[in-house]
Amino acid sequence: MQQLTLFPESAPTLPVNYYPDFLTKQEANELYQHCQELQWQQNQIRMLGKTMPVPRLECIYGDEGCDYLYSKSVLLKPLPWTSSLAQLQDRITAATGYSFRIVIGNQDSIGWHNDSEASMGFNPAMPAAGYAYASVSLGSCRKFQIKPIGGKPTDFWLEHGSLLVMHPGCQSTHLHQVPKTNKVVSTRINLTFRPHTGRRI
Repeated sequence: MQQLTLFPESAPTLPVNYYPDFLTKQEANELYQHCQELQWQQNQIRMLGKTMPVPRLECIYGDEGCDYLYSKSVLLKPLPWTSSLAQLQDRITAATGYSFRIVIGNQDSIGWHNDSEASMGFNPAMPAAGYAYASVSLGSCRKFQIKPIGGKPTDFWLEHGSLLVMHPGCQSTHLHQVPKTNKVVSTRINLTFRPHTGRRI
């Protein structure tokens, strides 16, 4: 895999790697079509004392019992791995050396956040724990931004079939987002592979 280097003379050192050609165009197209058949849903989230729809479609697949709770109000229970998602999981593990137990799919944008939910393990961002996150992008090319907490963002353009790996430690020091866009764009699907303690929530 070829790593993309952004602004090599001025860009900060980031705890991420980006591989624009992780999947071939044909592989990415086939996986995109497979993802159309996944069980997408729009969940409800509790914010500021109100219940409202999550502003994106979501789905989750993975190992039995690896429930995922975020924002203290949205509980996702994984469906069994599909053959295509399990093969992609194995391929990412072989390429990165990191292991994953669930994959969360989402469409559209998401604001600044880090991924440090308790189900990922106690302080899952600590490097010694070996926790990492790997995201495959399909469909429309969208901007991904990452920044040190309190710092300035660096932009990546996540291409169809690309892989972005956030290494151990990233979630404790950086925030990331896929910002909203006013442009008319086709559907983008993100598949984020994550670790999990295996404990029920």
